[in-house]
Amino acid sequence: MTGQVTPSILAELEAQARNDPQLPRANPTVATWQLPPHPTLSEIQSESLPKVTDYAIIGSGVTGCSVAKTLFEAAPPSSSSFSVTVLEARTLTSGATGRNGGVLTSFVPGDYKILSEHFGHEQAVKIARYANSTLEKMHALGNSSDEFRRISEVRRLQDVVCFEDKESFEGALESYRLYEEHVPEERGKMRKLTPKEAEREYNVRASAGAIVAPNGAFWPYRLITNIWAQLCSSYQSRLSIETKTPVTEITYDSNSDKTYPYILHTPRGEIRAAKVIHATNGYTGHLLPELRGKIYPVRGTMSTQKSTQGFGRHGNALSWSMINSGRYDGESRTMELGLYYGCQNPHTGDIFVGGERAKVDEMLVSDDTEVGVPCAENISNILPRFFTKGWEEGSKAEVIRVWSGIMGFTADRLPLVGALPLSVTKRGTSEQGGEWIAAGFNGYGMPLCWSSGEAVAKMLLGIDVSDFLPETFLASKERLDDGKRMAIVPALQLLFGGHP
Repeated sequence: MTGQVTPSILAELEAQARNDPQLPRANPTVATWQLPPHPTLSEIQSESLPKVTDYAIIGSGVTGCSVAKTLFEAAPPSSSSFSVTVLEARTLTSGATGRNGGVLTSFVPGDYKILSEHFGHEQAVKIARYANSTLEKMHALGNSSDEFRRISEVRRLQDVVCFEDKESFEGALESYRLYEEHVPEERGKMRKLTPKEAEREYNVRASAGAIVAPNGAFWPYRLITNIWAQLCSSYQSRLSIETKTPVTEITYDSNSDKTYPYILHTPRGEIRAAKVIHATNGYTGHLLPELRGKIYPVRGTMSTQKSTQGFGRHGNALSWSMINSGRYDGESRTMELGLYYGCQNPHTGDIFVGGERAKVDEMLVSDDTEVGVPCAENISNILPRFFTKGWEEGSKAEVIRVWSGIMGFTADRLPLVGALPLSVTKRGTSEQGGEWIAAGFNGYGMPLCWSSGEAVAKMLLGIDVSDFLPETFLASKERLDDGKRMAIVPALQLLFGGHP
């Protein structure tokens, strides 16, 4: 990262990361993905909360949806009478799933080197295959019927990854080389381009070079809300979805009810649960204070912008990523993370593009009711900055809408999946209580969320998941107590020090 991120700035960021993220705010910025809202489920809730539930899922995005679907579909017939209640602070699927970039891509090729250095090649390969498998599951869900294919707009694309500086490009090439060496089924899928080749073939400015590799895109909100609709239809008597029902506190009382000892407090009353699943990502630390700093919010910026005739229509063929080592401006106290991503609506031609340049005190926050001024200004300059045709350099694109969304990052840059230890929850009577988690996707939910929800649900049902879930993802006491692995300052240095 150009400019110096000083120890005092890192201390500011650390304090932000350790703050209570609080509950999702009531009036978030409006995301294009959520327009129009789902006609029947957006604000669905029962006349009154169920008194008890076997599984209480907090959060209704990709992860929560995966937990519910897997519980219902993977349970043996002998134990198929349980109930599931989904508690959502706002409208259905209104968090990160309804606010993200809409791109189906794996982070592992670009991060393989650092993953293998930190966790070894065996785990790095398992993470790679987990991500690839999850992406295939998203394609399968989107293509599960003609109706779902139309609604989800799921499609396979080529991602043109542009690099602005030599350091980032050379680091990525080495990471891709190691990835292909250790994940042999992925060999030959990546193509390296010179800056001139990138400009000639793809109309991009890639000062250091580019990499072209397969990925995909879809409409996340529409897919997930329609899966919820399908689940409501199939399991009407056993599934309750309670939107606009934030969980403000969780307490434990087994004396009055051993079967349903967890009490979830909401503005609409209390509900007792046998098991609780946290699918709250960047907001996790509110109900689990012991995890603050180990998982923390990062506010992201997304937009829709008008294309031009000169740019053309590429929505069924290409997506784009733009990478640099990051920048910090001490005078304005703004930092650019060094990663932008975009895809194009294949029907309208409008471009979805996101990326971060924000003030230091507006980065690790959980408030998505606003977009910071540097973020809005920056995002309106991105398309002319990276594309050679369609806009004059230095001009601004026509911005249709800009919104923010809250991502969940972890100190070791891996998701937290599985049973939470009593040392974290402080609720229950045994070392492994009844609270579970699938959260902390570090800005890459699409290759991680669905399988993480699936893993938690299968573990709850007593099904072995060791064949696909990387052991490094487990939310074990050993991992969470590892001061070196879960140290927040090195994580922030990595996050704000540029792309690995």
